Amino acid sequence: MKSAEFRIDVTAQSALDFAALSGDWNPLHTNSEYAAETIFRRPVLHGAFSAGLFSRMAGMYLPGTECLLHSLQLRFVAPIVPPASLVVSGRVVSDSGETGRVDVSVSDALTGVRYVDGSYGFGRHVAGGSSAAQLPSAGASPDAVYTDVPVVLVTGASGAIGRALTARLGARALGVARSAPGHWAQIADIEQLPLQIESLLAGRALAGIVHCAWPAPDNVQLTALPVIDSGVEHFVAAPLRQSLVLAKILKTYGVPDAALVLLGSTAASPGRHNYRMPLYSLGKALIPELVRVLATELGATKQRALAVVLDVVDGGMNESMSKMARIAHAGRAPSGTLPSADDVAAQLIWVLENKSMLMSGAVLSLTGGALP
Repeated sequence: MKSAEFRIDVTAQSALDFAALSGDWNPLHTNSEYAAETIFRRPVLHGAFSAGLFSRMAGMYLPGTECLLHSLQLRFVAPIVPPASLVVSGRVVSDSGETGRVDVSVSDALTGVRYVDGSYGFGRHVAGGSSAAQLPSAGASPDAVYTDVPVVLVTGASGAIGRALTARLGARALGVARSAPGHWAQIADIEQLPLQIESLLAGRALAGIVHCAWPAPDNVQLTALPVIDSGVEHFVAAPLRQSLVLAKILKTYGVPDAALVLLGSTAASPGRHNYRMPLYSLGKALIPELVRVLATELGATKQRALAVVLDVVDGGMNESMSKMARIAHAGRAPSGTLPSADDVAAQLIWVLENKSMLMSGAVLSLTGGALP
């Protein structure tokens, strides 16, 4: 799989230069006094500026100077407020030789915050009777970095933690989700992933799997379930099968030291069991024992399985949490704050990069000391 990155620093002058080129002098982008009265406080870079970065990726890197751009799709995740150092990452997801598609993301080089993601379709033009030019040499652009490193498969990439994790991983992320706008691969059912994994990896090695996908919490007591079979299937049996499928993929395609990381929840812990979502809690309760069993099986191939147990995270399924509930949960933590999805993502990367076999089978409770 071909991939590339380049970096660029943008300043307030970048917005003025683009305004002069495009004729778009919207004061949000060009007038500091006006922008100071908005929620951004400073001028925001034109969204179309990012389209130029996509064009640079297409015409100079993927596929390179033979590119004929067919289509362009962008999704603006967060505003770019100069000055900022940007990293633009591209990954070829298909290439027939005549046409292809590249997924692109624009992120903050320092914090990993995702600003833009999207994709473009391309063809190739021919000049002088010869086809396709090569990708530019390393000397053609000093800020180009070609990546050929093992990827981390992230399920549930469209969720809060999945988005934060793929943003931090950058070109190392292989995100999959049921709803997959932008650069994530869409997959209807994790249990069908073995049929697609080779095409998704496209020759790249697998460094790890972080399983962020999970059914949303239920709200019916076990003794009041209208249909027991379907409830248990959805919240308990299916998540267990999906975890086992991911373990088999890791064992088959993972490099030595590759890790399967399952996300647990204190909702399944003694003293914190959330009786208002009993099936969700039961499903999460399987994870600690599951990783202990998988650790013994994956250890033979020098791979690891471990669980990261989280308390209440600000965002994701807790997005609609009331202000009072947020204060109450924050009050249980000595820090007085709730962790963000990005906080969780940073810790997950630490877990992935800690190669110690002593961690295999471990259940890491990352709760910040929150009380039951």
